[in-house]
Amino acid sequence: MITWSYGGNNVAVEGSWDNWTTRKALQRGGKDHSVLIVLPSGIYHYRFVVDGEQRYIPELPYVTDEMGHVYNLLDVNDYVPENPEGVSEFEAPPSPQSSYGHDFPPDEDYAKEPMAVPSQLHLTVLGVENATEVVSSSKPQHVVLNHVFIEKNMASKSVVALGMTHRFQSKYVTVVLYKPLKR
Repeated sequence: MITWSYGGNNVAVEGSWDNWTTRKALQRGGKDHSVLIVLPSGIYHYRFVVDGEQRYIPELPYVTDEMGHVYNLLDVNDYVPENPEGVSEFEAPPSPQSSYGHDFPPDEDYAKEPMAVPSQLHLTVLGVENATEVVSSSKPQHVVLNHVFIEKNMASKSVVALGMTHRFQSKYVTVVLYKPLKR
């Protein structure tokens, strides 16, 4: 978090993190201006541009180059706080309660046998008509097969099912998402 607390209307920051190519505008919050920039570990030079004039904060570490320009220093470490509650403001906001209002599948759906793995995934190379001609060393490590199932009938229980099957070597994982169609 980079903050400017010394007045001004238009405040921006530029720095060595992108080789001084862009200026990021700071947002006003009360008397302060601030911006959150995610940076990899390292030491960076930066300066503020306040109402068109280059400025720095003298209370923070700074350096002067051979041309006489003054820059603040920013030391970004791979720091992990000891108190994880101290970073709670960086957590993603919770999902809205309305996204949890869908009914669970009925118990009989859990008793069903899982879907069979699509037969195409057993082929050595997908899309090859004569798999015997393909050398066994050319067998792909990973294959993805997408499925769409749409059940349309006059009943109120029509459904769309979206499936994705991943094969990695000899292991298979299928994910199926169901959405009821409303009439």
